[in-house]
Amino acid sequence: MGVQKRKYINLILYRKFLIMKTLPLLITVAGSLSISLAQAQTTTPQISVPTVEAADVSAVTVTGTVLDANTKQPVEMANVVLTGADKKQYFAYTDESGKFAIESVPNGAYKLSAYFVNYKNFEQDVAISSGTSDVGTVNMTTSTTLKEVTVTDFKKIIEQRPDGINYNVENDKSNQGTSATDVLRKVPMVTVDMEGNVQLRGNSNIKVLIDGKPSELMASSVKDVLRQIPADNIKSIEVLTSPGAKYDGEGASGVINIITKRKLVKGLSGTIFGAPSYNIDRDLLMGHVGANINYRQGKWGVNTSFGFSRWAMVLDSKGGRTDFPGEARESRLDQTQHMLGYGNFGWSKLGADYQIDSLQSIQASVNYNPGTWNQEMKTTMAYPASNINFARDIDQKNPRNTVGVNAAYSKKFKNNPKRTLDVLVAYSAQSMNAGYNLNSTNLVSNNIDYKEVNDNKTKNNETTVQVDYVEPLKGKNQKLEFGVKAINRDISSDYSLEKWTSGQADYVRDPLRTNRLQYNQLVGAGYGQFTTPLSKKISMVAGARYEITHINGNIRDNNGGDFTLPVFNNFLPNVVFMYDLKNFNKLKLSYNKRIERPSIEFVNPYIDYSDTLNWKQGNERLVPERTHNIELGYSTFIGRSSINLTAFHRYTDNAIEATTKVDPNTRISLTSYGNIAKSNISGLDLFASSTFFGKLMINLNGSAYYKQLNGTIIDNGTNIKIKNTGWEVRGNAYANYTINDKFSLNGFGMLNGNQVQLQGNQGGWYYYFIGAQMNILKGKGTIGVAAENFLTAKINIPTTYRYQNATYDMMTTYVGRGVRLSFNYNFGKMQYGKEKAVNNDDLKKNNSGQMGGGMGGN
Repeated sequence: MGVQKRKYINLILYRKFLIMKTLPLLITVAGSLSISLAQAQTTTPQISVPTVEAADVSAVTVTGTVLDANTKQPVEMANVVLTGADKKQYFAYTDESGKFAIESVPNGAYKLSAYFVNYKNFEQDVAISSGTSDVGTVNMTTSTTLKEVTVTDFKKIIEQRPDGINYNVENDKSNQGTSATDVLRKVPMVTVDMEGNVQLRGNSNIKVLIDGKPSELMASSVKDVLRQIPADNIKSIEVLTSPGAKYDGEGASGVINIITKRKLVKGLSGTIFGAPSYNIDRDLLMGHVGANINYRQGKWGVNTSFGFSRWAMVLDSKGGRTDFPGEARESRLDQTQHMLGYGNFGWSKLGADYQIDSLQSIQASVNYNPGTWNQEMKTTMAYPASNINFARDIDQKNPRNTVGVNAAYSKKFKNNPKRTLDVLVAYSAQSMNAGYNLNSTNLVSNNIDYKEVNDNKTKNNETTVQVDYVEPLKGKNQKLEFGVKAINRDISSDYSLEKWTSGQADYVRDPLRTNRLQYNQLVGAGYGQFTTPLSKKISMVAGARYEITHINGNIRDNNGGDFTLPVFNNFLPNVVFMYDLKNFNKLKLSYNKRIERPSIEFVNPYIDYSDTLNWKQGNERLVPERTHNIELGYSTFIGRSSINLTAFHRYTDNAIEATTKVDPNTRISLTSYGNIAKSNISGLDLFASSTFFGKLMINLNGSAYYKQLNGTIIDNGTNIKIKNTGWEVRGNAYANYTINDKFSLNGFGMLNGNQVQLQGNQGGWYYYFIGAQMNILKGKGTIGVAAENFLTAKINIPTTYRYQNATYDMMTTYVGRGVRLSFNYNFGKMQYGKEKAVNNDDLKKNNSGQMGGGMGGN
């Protein structure tokens, strides 16, 4: 058989295993027509698969496991298809254990097919007639003629799940050489702005998990950690908009869980990767290089990951504050800022696991993540009303270190392997110095007349213990889940400031800006959850979580002393109903209640005086936010296309918001926080995916939200109402075109609209790139190149606020035109799994944090 004929037959087989229709909506958007190919027959190895006999029912769930015939290791993401006599098809993909489940299959005779790249296609006749049919093990043999054929296998990038969606990062070729921040920009419902701040459905109150690592409280912010995680280390990203009771109650809009790669195959295997990038207009060189190495023999497995990254950015801003607008005393504060930020970060992890027997296993890992973020700022400030006209140079050097230890024990019970027990323990120690040096030059005399030296050492030691238990019930697909969790956080912030003014002999310590805060937070939680079918078409997951939080602390100086906040008690119910409409059409209705505890940047009563005319102060009396979420989702398959449409409403009755007021005497603004707002957000999310001609894949994501924010503040004993409403719209599109088995092209573009906030709005922005990849080294390696924002030198993002007695406007300029290269080399077989780890996802974060230490590779 000639090479061209082999190519033709394999391409026809690929079409045969997918439904032959094409989504009209995506055809219109793409301007393309689907081409139907004829069916073809081929000979395949005959492997015995049992015929299942049982009582007659209308539809069943067909399950099984796909393994490599030689190594007996699971084959992940294999396509498994049941084709009936009427040519109607039912399909599924295998998970990391090689298991698959094809739902709602009517009784009858079928041809069971399975295929995956590097393996021979598998076919076998089966008869399905049981309530839950298990076709057993499908053993696939490797192909010896792969080099002679062209197989285009578009794996799923986005998958619907009852509690949200799953974005399979490793199936998207354009992610190579990027960071977690770039990957998140492609995820439905997620927004990442030009500075890396993350929102889910227009709300920044989310929890980002990284393989269950304990949450950072002070050492870094979520946006900074994400920049240090290479996409080459990420397996998938789970976006949980309806998280169950097992998850911590934090995150008003949901949970984002980043799952990193870990191989479960025998022998030595791993990945070496790197990605330099260059910002053309700013002359910035960035990138990362690293490796993942795994070894498994018998019952033991060892894995390590390590690497180095450098990240940099430049932002220019110009604007100011208008005080007392419309009054006789109206005055204007003009400000400019040029910020250069850069940092070097490292990550390292060593982990091991041991299979005690067929039912018990243990895992442990230790992580070390050092790094330093440097920030050089040049600012000018002109305020004639206070005779202020100066320029300041601020040099920040913020070293930080994170050490973490995780351990887990997992057990399945012999009398019922579906009964499981997991015990998880984690400890982390984080430290950072957020100090800076400041020189201020009087622009009238052109002399340096003021200096500051600030030292701010922070520490966060965190211990977590968690126990989870699953009890299968006698009813079909019924189970109970329950567990307990405890988190103890010991936090400290020891800060001091020394200042010098013209005429002084030496620096003098400022007592108002020197203090020590010690802060302890103890969280206890218990949950229970029940999963059951209610009928042949409807199933339900219902649960509840109870959390109790105790907070106390000590402020050393300035009449501080000990303080204890009221004990927070929160009951958090959740329920999800799923309705199968046949033919891959499904409905989902869910409700859950979430909370958001304020982290230390919100509760620290220390006043930040670093900006002479704009101060900030936390509020130690804040209480957790309470949010109610309702969601209605619909998903379907039409031909080779999938569509997911979700409507939701989110209500928060005591949202934490910042308010700013200018003192009429000093003309200094003070920003503080309070549980002062009510938030109503309603919206629609649409994401769709399709393939055309066996070579082109297109993904479309779009969201539209309507926000209503209402707040009440007290000013001199008078209640003042604040209100802001508006639409937020965002969308993106991704395309990948496979030229042949070596070359592919891809492109991505996104548009993020206006952001509505309680006291103002932030303007929209856009981002795009085009790239190409080439497979090298007999398919074991890839190299790629991409051009980012190549037609646009600058992006201007306007921000406007309306304070109690002032207005604020700022135009921020971002320059992101650049080019990036990437390389990736794999040795050993690519098969991944997810390890057990503690998930601490329970703290509200401020998006204004400085750059964080790299957690990439963990």
